[in-house]
Amino acid sequence: MLRLSGNSINNGIFIGRALHIAVQAHAADTHCISEGEIPAELKRFHEAINSVDADISLDLKNSKLGNNDLDILASHRDILHDPELTKMVETSIKEQLHHAGLAVQESFKKIVSQFEAMSVESFALRAADYSDVGTRLMNALSGVSGTLPDNLESDHIPIVSEMSPSLVSKLAHASIGAYLCARGSYNSHASILSRALGLVAIANIPGLQEKLKDDDLLIIDGDEGKLVINPDEETLEFYAQKVQVVELLHQKLEKLKASASQTADGKEITLYANIGLPEEMAVIENLGCDGIGLFRTEFLFISRQNLPSEEEQFEIYRQLAERMAPTPVTIRTFDLGCDKLSPFGLEVPEENPYLGNRGIRFSLANHEMFYTQLKAILRASAFGNIRIMFPMILDAEDFAEAKHVFNHCQEQLYSQGVAFDSSIKLGAMIEIPSAALEADSLAMACDFLSIGTNDLVQYTLAVDRNNENVSRYYIQHHPAVLSLIRSTILSAAKYNTPLSVCGEMASNPTYIPLLIGMGIKELSINPAGYFAAKAIVQKCDRQLFQLISRFNFSVSVREVEQLIYRDLKHYSTIQE
Repeated sequence: MLRLSGNSINNGIFIGRALHIAVQAHAADTHCISEGEIPAELKRFHEAINSVDADISLDLKNSKLGNNDLDILASHRDILHDPELTKMVETSIKEQLHHAGLAVQESFKKIVSQFEAMSVESFALRAADYSDVGTRLMNALSGVSGTLPDNLESDHIPIVSEMSPSLVSKLAHASIGAYLCARGSYNSHASILSRALGLVAIANIPGLQEKLKDDDLLIIDGDEGKLVINPDEETLEFYAQKVQVVELLHQKLEKLKASASQTADGKEITLYANIGLPEEMAVIENLGCDGIGLFRTEFLFISRQNLPSEEEQFEIYRQLAERMAPTPVTIRTFDLGCDKLSPFGLEVPEENPYLGNRGIRFSLANHEMFYTQLKAILRASAFGNIRIMFPMILDAEDFAEAKHVFNHCQEQLYSQGVAFDSSIKLGAMIEIPSAALEADSLAMACDFLSIGTNDLVQYTLAVDRNNENVSRYYIQHHPAVLSLIRSTILSAAKYNTPLSVCGEMASNPTYIPLLIGMGIKELSINPAGYFAAKAIVQKCDRQLFQLISRFNFSVSVREVEQLIYRDLKHYSTIQE
């Protein structure tokens, strides 16, 4: 028996047999063609496009996905028919006399390399989508089938080097319940589809493919990111029982959908959801949540070489508002920085982008882009209950400057006779210590506030949350952080300004009782943890509020941990 660890892509437990699957493009012919062969190679290229298009259509038809998740697969058709890419391939055939396969390989390789070289994960992840389409095109040109192996059975656990959206769709259609991949990210399109389709998965296990043989008995523990290879009888029995317990707990939490989100002593707690892609809407709609507390808009910059237009943004925001109406949709304006915009020619090298021109600062420095987004949001507000939230706000003056631009956009649309919600609410994110310290003036100026704990912790403790070398200093419950949260709560209460928490703390069962006990009445959480959060809310009682009201937050980290892990533990523990 061997135990290995990796990164969980989707929670759950699955027991099955290993099966290696090779997913790679057929090698391209590197010999040059003659000028007389150009028409034939162009024809082969366009026939391959038609073939892959038909294959995508079949994937869409056979998929078990909801409409929004289908958009991920449909986006591959957009890549397939991208005129710029088509032109690149055709130019390679005509001018460099490349075979169609080599032209496709080189063109897609160039685009994929550009995305992979970007320091921001959301851009680098998009490389997988382009690589997927490129592989399908090259295989179509080579006559290689992209179907699954004939010996694949429902209890198999496919082992791949890297998962693609099209392969996820095919695995789900083949009733596969889990997979392992050597490389993968939680936020990739393949991972999003895996969660939507319920495939248990783990990625980034060192030496995965070399350590596994076909037909090895495997246990995938997606909850812990653990893999057990050829378990002994005792371990196998333990996990078999755990599968039953997880199923019972899932059934219990599902029953909470129709129940009220209120504490045991009757206090109403609003539970919003966070999303970063429109494709996640299918999951949100099944939760019955109180709305969307954070809709990240940076995805609009993924997989493109041009800035998103007003019309494109309007359609996305409109559909979101219509589907969630009458519940609110909080749209965060672009939380972008110069480090994220290299494809658009807007970048100015910065030594420390985290402390540079990002968030609302970048928007205010690029008025045309900011105007475009605000006008698109305003137009969409006529179709539902939209709120606008500005990121990286420094203080009330910073918010006032952003609001001035917003007012100008309103005036423009009004003069053009364009409909919008004239009472749309504007809010600010509290994610910089100065904003928390100036929370009194911000609470008076804003319609609502939202604490982004991820950055608040990072900036308060001067810790890069993505740097493993200092990860031990990234303490979300540090007294300094809690003091800033507490002062923000008091300021919001003073002016009756709605206040939510939308960072990772709001989704962490350990911190939910603490935040509610401190006076937070709105949480915006990750969809996967929604029902667990509701269960915790319903356990919170008068004793919790009394305990935290007497607690002195100007203490040591150890004393805070005693409060959280000892005194509040029974509130955050969910049992079947």
